[in-house]
Amino acid sequence: DFYPIVIEVEFGAPAIADARGRLGNRVAGMPGLVRSAIAVGVPREVRRWTNDILKEQLTQTAGLELEYVILSSDISGDLQEPPLLDDGIQAFPETGSISGTVDDLATLCEYAAAPQGLVSRTTDEVAARIHSLAAYLYRALPPGVADDIAQRLALQEGIQGLRLACCIWLTSLRLHNLLAVKSPSLRREKLQTVAQLLAARGNVLTLADLRREWDKILEVNYSSIFNTARIALDDRIPIAAGSDVLTELSELADRITALRLGNRIDFAGELFPKLLDDREEIAAHYTLPETAELLAQLAVSRIELEDWASAEAASTLRIADYACGTGTLLRAAYRHIRYRHEAGGGNSENMHRRMIERSITGMDINALASHMTAAALSTTEIETEYRSSHIAAVDVIGGKAGSLELIEEEQITDVTGEQARAATSHTATPTFIPAPHGSQDLVIQNPPYSRARGDRKMFDITGINEAQRRRSVNRLSDIRTRLRAGGSEITNGQAGLGADFFALADKKLKCNGVFASVLPLTAAHAESWTGFRKSIESGYRDITAIAVTPHEGAMLSADTHMNEMLIIATKGRQADGVPPSILNINLNAYPDTVTEAFWFAKLLRAIVTSARSSDVIYGGGRRIGAWTATTPTSPGFPWFAVGMQNHILATAAGSLLKSQLYSASDRRSWDFNLPMTALSNVVDIGPTHHLIGHPRGSGEGGAFTFDQVTPMEVPASTYLALWAANSRA
Repeated sequence: DFYPIVIEVEFGAPAIADARGRLGNRVAGMPGLVRSAIAVGVPREVRRWTNDILKEQLTQTAGLELEYVILSSDISGDLQEPPLLDDGIQAFPETGSISGTVDDLATLCEYAAAPQGLVSRTTDEVAARIHSLAAYLYRALPPGVADDIAQRLALQEGIQGLRLACCIWLTSLRLHNLLAVKSPSLRREKLQTVAQLLAARGNVLTLADLRREWDKILEVNYSSIFNTARIALDDRIPIAAGSDVLTELSELADRITALRLGNRIDFAGELFPKLLDDREEIAAHYTLPETAELLAQLAVSRIELEDWASAEAASTLRIADYACGTGTLLRAAYRHIRYRHEAGGGNSENMHRRMIERSITGMDINALASHMTAAALSTTEIETEYRSSHIAAVDVIGGKAGSLELIEEEQITDVTGEQARAATSHTATPTFIPAPHGSQDLVIQNPPYSRARGDRKMFDITGINEAQRRRSVNRLSDIRTRLRAGGSEITNGQAGLGADFFALADKKLKCNGVFASVLPLTAAHAESWTGFRKSIESGYRDITAIAVTPHEGAMLSADTHMNEMLIIATKGRQADGVPPSILNINLNAYPDTVTEAFWFAKLLRAIVTSARSSDVIYGGGRRIGAWTATTPTSPGFPWFAVGMQNHILATAAGSLLKSQLYSASDRRSWDFNLPMTALSNVVDIGPTHHLIGHPRGSGEGGAFTFDQVTPMEVPASTYLALWAANSRA
């Protein structure tokens, strides 16, 4: 279901020129132009190997290393194009090559299948059309019906609710067509394709026909998707207007399918933020696909499982995202679980039903988001049917705190009836999603960061009235109070919801479970996050924090306009006598594509800290960042090295905090009788304590003037002291 990819293999260096010549051509007997090609270089000595030796090497996890260069072109349309120019072709890496196994090659083929530019253009066009269709439907509805439909979708505002309804119908129409062809049960039930429904009514798709066919689907499976879509097909929608909207949405669905973007592309996730008016208020920021890839690969690589080849063993894993959005992180985590299972010799088709029915939990306050999550997970193995899932929309109205209720509870109501149920009871009756404490192997999330500040209020969601909002705020305050009374220092109301979602993850993770999250960079530095850092340091091990050092444009989520970080940690204390340690990884730039993020994760997984305390990270012929291992001087002390560009300076500063002097040339530290203390212990902190200096030419706040340098411009040996402070006492 995606465009052909050419793999050009040569002995020696990758055959880049030959691979480039394939772009824009056609593969005989296949639709579509070649948009991607991978040049592969095989070591020359392989020429002398027998087939048996070659097969053995290829099937070993750490076997034959191949060299790759991935070429792609953002070709639009399927017509023969003029010869491609160099500026229309992207190469990864831009210089040199990357190395990996045949398993890596298989993964890279999936990632190279759909050009990101094509996805983005299509998303913009579809979003604009949905805005227009929702406005048309809003004008055609009787007064109050739009608001009622929105409320049924766990929303409060009419026009936005109709946009989301259109998006739900669009996703469901695409899945409907797939099920009509792929599902054995629904073929027996004679589920008609959308094209058949259109042909029967003179190219018009009616609400009545669609209700009938979607009821067939609900009698078999996929309730987590089609319950929401079916609810949105309200009986009060005028027949003519409803048919107009559904007919045009069916045409959009066909256009998207014709693009052959495959099921690995998070199309829904890119569309979702373009339809919401209140994503700033509810902090519903779409996790970038590159972020999801990097975080998921690093997190899943830590999961302990005795037999990855066993589908039964793999499907016992429990993974959750309690603020799942459109499921970007859950999909990425599930994808890497499948990769590990297949690399171990298993067949991931055999585990899909059990993973959907029992293993994957996703919750969001937005019904469209949970619907998109369920739909995206379903298409991973479209021919595998299931009858239940733990994907749900949860309530923040009526004094509820959404999935944060689970800090205290071990089950939660699915307000739209999205948990798949027995075939004969697919009404909107609320059902309960189980969420036992200490049950999860992985909690991966990009939680909302909202906190009361300026014009932003907690739970300030479109359409919610002030009384309802205050009840939710008070409910969360009660949860926080009881957490603190129980000895938890995680939440204090100042850090925002990010800290609360860590408290939730901490409750649900089992011993040796993995916590993986996108968080604001302030989580590493701010005083309000001290309790969070204390809890991580005391209750988790192998703590890794990843940031991007050029802070401008260092967002890991769409539209946050703030600096963010990734954190991965394994639940369970360090061995007795071993102090907590933070592996601070600071990237020079964030990966531009999922392919690049895949490779970054492989490089970061290879970091070994035992021999040294810091080093540079190289990959694809360039410096991509550096790492520093630090030990907090006191519980909850700021993780100062997170986001620090120069790893030698970070190491020197860490040594000073331990009364040591660090030599960059010797890579050693010596004890030095120079006790260190907080500035507040020797002076009174003034009103500009947060300003230690200013960039040159931008004002005079603080004692120091900062000149921007890069790590390669200044020799490491010069980082021995501060030499140019000139400030009046």
